[in-house]
Amino acid sequence: MSTSDEQLKRAADLKLWIESRIAELQEEVEKLREAQTMVDTVLRSSSFRPASEVISPPPRARDEPRSVEEGGQIPEMRELRRDRGGETIAIAQVTKDRVVIEPVAEVALRSDTPPFKSFLIGKILTGMKTKDEELATRGRIPKGSEIRFSIAEKAGRISNLSIDNYRENERLTEILNTVGWTFSRMLEKGATASR
Repeated sequence: MSTSDEQLKRAADLKLWIESRIAELQEEVEKLREAQTMVDTVLRSSSFRPASEVISPPPRARDEPRSVEEGGQIPEMRELRRDRGGETIAIAQVTKDRVVIEPVAEVALRSDTPPFKSFLIGKILTGMKTKDEELATRGRIPKGSEIRFSIAEKAGRISNLSIDNYRENERLTEILNTVGWTFSRMLEKGATASR
């Protein structure tokens, strides 16, 4: 075997080793991302915020026009971003009593896409409402101050999710984090279904 043949064989062996190593590392990165998503989900459902959100404040919309709500309050605008990719998927208008979350124009979400009804509505928001109703029954909060929510749809798409009486900043943070996570999962399901 000549020197050039030997070099070719070594190069081919090295190429195979590099390709297998890249595949192993890609698999490891995917597992780490999956673990990170799972940890964030558990923390969100326990009213905690991911470390990345504790380090930096939530991003705000760039010079978006603000509309005056009933009662003269100017809402604070917050962007909800997709957890993979970071693009803006919804805008939240926050006042002291209400948050209205609207998917951005290029994001089409249907209320029948999981986990919207099962997780966000069924577990998180209905769970908060049940807890508030118990507190109101015991006299711990005034009747009528329980959390309320409604979904508006146009042409089969979610146009907004409105939540009244969130009452606490911790609860607002949990709502925004959970909606962002839910919308991100819904977009993944839609992308999977359309392939």
